[in-house]
Amino acid sequence: MLNSENSDSAAFSPNEKITGALVFFTVALTTWAIAGRAGWVPPVFTGLAILTAILSVLVSVREGLAFNFKVFLPALLFLVLVSISLLNPSYVELYGTGIWAPREGWLPWLPSTIDRDHTIAESLPWFAALLLGAALRQASFSSRGVRLLWGALLVHGLLVAAVGVYFYITNRYLVLGVFRDPYGYHFSSFIYRNHWAAYVIILVSLSNGFSFSALRRWSTAHGRFDAVLPGLCVAFMLALTLPIPGSRSGVVVVAILIGGALLRMAWILWRARFKQFASPAQRLGVFALIIFLGVTVGIGASFNRDEIRKHWGRTVAQIHGLSQGQDELRLNLSRDTIAMAADRPIWGWGVGSYRLIFPKYQGDYFRDDQGKINARVHHAHNDWAEMWAEIGLLGLLVLLVPVAIRLRNIWRSRSVLFRWGGGAVLIIMAYALVDFPLHNPAVLFLWVTLLCTAGPREIPNNDS
Repeated sequence: MLNSENSDSAAFSPNEKITGALVFFTVALTTWAIAGRAGWVPPVFTGLAILTAILSVLVSVREGLAFNFKVFLPALLFLVLVSISLLNPSYVELYGTGIWAPREGWLPWLPSTIDRDHTIAESLPWFAALLLGAALRQASFSSRGVRLLWGALLVHGLLVAAVGVYFYITNRYLVLGVFRDPYGYHFSSFIYRNHWAAYVIILVSLSNGFSFSALRRWSTAHGRFDAVLPGLCVAFMLALTLPIPGSRSGVVVVAILIGGALLRMAWILWRARFKQFASPAQRLGVFALIIFLGVTVGIGASFNRDEIRKHWGRTVAQIHGLSQGQDELRLNLSRDTIAMAADRPIWGWGVGSYRLIFPKYQGDYFRDDQGKINARVHHAHNDWAEMWAEIGLLGLLVLLVPVAIRLRNIWRSRSVLFRWGGGAVLIIMAYALVDFPLHNPAVLFLWVTLLCTAGPREIPNNDS
């Protein structure tokens, strides 16, 4: 169990260096490639994940550590389930018409799929994420290695935000100044605002974690108080990007995160009886950072005032509609997705089958005057309901049992930074009830990185 924020001062192991660098590169590459939505990127991040897993095992063996089979078991089980489903299609398309009919001879007591191409395409991010997580667990990062990896990801996220602001100022209608977004929901390399919000939620949690880690060191006379403030500044700067694409849910969640952090910090300082800073230089540094924070908030609010006003109007109109008995689209999507899942509760319809089968269960929305569907629903805005519909209860167990075990280990850690990382994992899991952040590869890989590196260090048994 970790007893402090500096409990591991040993040099980085070769496995930490290699695995950490490959994971960082995979997350960064996926983020810049339209957050993983570019057509060429799935084979690339899958190949990188396979390479990372192989090197993690080989370097572990070279270092005299045992192969940790159990961390690769979820990826193996997922691969088996998907492979069986590819051999057992339950529907066939009628002569290229886009109409799908039940296929004779399929086996309902085995995993199945609707369309092999959709299944392969949608399985790649999940398989890659499971391999990256396994590689990170095999490498068994020290707390110092985790801090370096998380810090690099935080700096990278701030760079993505800065590039997004630049391109918003220069040409807000193009993603990264190159790709046109017909809906106007993009920010930086993310083509959907709530996916950027999920990314920011993770990064703000990391920023708060670093701040509170520094605060703990200061409270035990092992650190400087001015080291607390950079994390808060980064959190504020990231938060101020959310009104640009208009993620109202993201603004609310991040505001709660930052507001709660400030209240908690105020309470800790009060209990410390306003402990004096060690030197005038530190007091000057704190004063300068506070001014910077205030100026940043002021400029950000002024820069986003039109967007804030527009989205406030949307929110008021939506609340008024709900009070008048108007249906809420996301609730309807979740309800109909659950009905879809209930028809095949154990094995599901197959990975990637949602957009093909959901029209059978779609209610009276996205339809014209004749009742014909005029807009295709690609995701349920509820990751858990959609995953249940696609991979069934057994598939969910394959994914969620390892998550539960990791969260238990994170809770056992006494590291403030690790607990903030675990909190980010839980928040995204809750956020996935009203959106689909885990279906975005960039968010998924960042989320898995936190999940599989936070918590007490676990060293695989030596072969001898």
